[in-house]
Amino acid sequence: MEEENKIVEEQTSVIQEETSYMVGAPNKKKPIILILIICLVLSAAIVTVVLLSTGKTNKDKGDENKIETKNENKSEFRMTGNSLEKFDLYFLKLENQEKNKVYSPLSIKYALEMLAEGSTGETKEQLDAVIGDYKAKKYDNNDNMSFANAMFIRDSFKEEVKEDYQNMLKDKYNAEIIIDSFSSPDTINNWISNKTFKLIDKLVDSVDDLDFALVNALAIDMKWNNLIHCASGSDPTIPCMSYYVNYPHEKLPGEDYEYTYMEAPYMGFAGYDSIKFNGKDGIMAAKILASFNNYNVVKTLGEEKVRETIKKAYQEWLNTDESKYYEKEDPNKVADRFIKELNENYGKEEISTDFMLYDDDNVKGFAKDLKTYNGTTLQYVAIMPKTGTLKDYVDKVTIEDINKVINNLKELKKENFEEGYVTFVEGYIPMFKFEYELNIMDDLIKLGITDVFDSTKADLGSMLKNSKGEFISTIKHKANIEFSNEGIKAAAATLEGGVGNADGGFNYLFEVPVKRINLSFDNPYLYLIRDKNSGEVWFMGTVYEPTLKPNDF
Repeated sequence: MEEENKIVEEQTSVIQEETSYMVGAPNKKKPIILILIICLVLSAAIVTVVLLSTGKTNKDKGDENKIETKNENKSEFRMTGNSLEKFDLYFLKLENQEKNKVYSPLSIKYALEMLAEGSTGETKEQLDAVIGDYKAKKYDNNDNMSFANAMFIRDSFKEEVKEDYQNMLKDKYNAEIIIDSFSSPDTINNWISNKTFKLIDKLVDSVDDLDFALVNALAIDMKWNNLIHCASGSDPTIPCMSYYVNYPHEKLPGEDYEYTYMEAPYMGFAGYDSIKFNGKDGIMAAKILASFNNYNVVKTLGEEKVRETIKKAYQEWLNTDESKYYEKEDPNKVADRFIKELNENYGKEEISTDFMLYDDDNVKGFAKDLKTYNGTTLQYVAIMPKTGTLKDYVDKVTIEDINKVINNLKELKKENFEEGYVTFVEGYIPMFKFEYELNIMDDLIKLGITDVFDSTKADLGSMLKNSKGEFISTIKHKANIEFSNEGIKAAAATLEGGVGNADGGFNYLFEVPVKRINLSFDNPYLYLIRDKNSGEVWFMGTVYEPTLKPNDF
């Protein structure tokens, strides 16, 4: 187990693979071993590990951990499909400690479904009561995604594995059936390496006690459509969206200069701002910005009034000492030019990166898509309560609450923001990196999945011709996530203030009404990474303490 954990810890912040395997024991006395590893590359790294390994059953550990079997195989967490399910939130709520957390509902669902395929009787009924209508989605392979299944069988054990089970794996999961001498782990390790872009070269140290291994391997190497933070030193293959806003002849309330704002890269240290998160200073965060000018000065005040105001102000300016340094113009032409530029201000949209947002009195939401590969688009969604604690929010939150945020995420278009105002969106998205291990065996037992962990009750008759005494002794689920701007050293400069105008010294500023949306994630929040098309939740967790510091970039 220590060696396997070391292997997992060696996976860096640029990989995410999923490998799952069930192993039988040659003497029919040892429990089955099931290992599931999931890794995902965004522009950040995520590693999820589920381990089902050899050990004692809970019933052997003492009465305090005795498995209680339910009489009826009904579950309030029964899955109805592949979208966000109550099951996905179950582990978030059950282990609702105030700490950083990451786990993979997809990993757990896939492991349960594969296990159910090989089960019969009460064991299968308990698994099916939770799995319900869930069906693992197939993903196409390409240069950025590798999805593969295989069953490795020791040549001396091949007659023990039911042919129907093997055919089901081939037909339903596109699995390869590989007969091997198991004289070394090389066959399994080489297959895993090839199916994970050679990111996992050595997962299995020994196959001496194994008779079969059921393996699912998933490797994803995806990038953001655009960098979160426009920065020097960025990956040149990922577009960078600069941010520059100028509203000629318009000013914000309380200011006396024409509104101009620029966010641009500069050379040097990463360029991330340091923010206060949950009262703690020094947390690195990427800045996001957007603005939408939905205030029509000319239409609101009336063109004639605007024209007369400009002409009057220009006439007064002509009587100043400053005017003698500039060529005089026809006041009507000055007014025409100003009106034209004011009309051009209306409807302007500027964004620093592609994202979506949600904002109401109770929560704020941020979402950003990764590039689409062969029809698969993963989306990161973060939700932060505005009132109360995250712990209380997690206790009460429902899938309807989360779907409300997801279904009402605003695209960055002027028509999605209130007419009659200039709306500014500004926020900080913190960088984080951490790992977490679920107490998944106890969680599943509380869910009603009990018999598969009991040597006297487990029934794996759909997998093996003789399954007596075979059971799952241990199950672990461990995940590691790194969320960053591709882990890139980046920089940004902000210039705010007037930049002059084309009128040779004369300007008149109309004050515009402003609404501001604060999208800073500066308190604990929950997040999920989902298949945007199907709604399948790949990863879920909470952020209580973003952990990346300046020297991490």
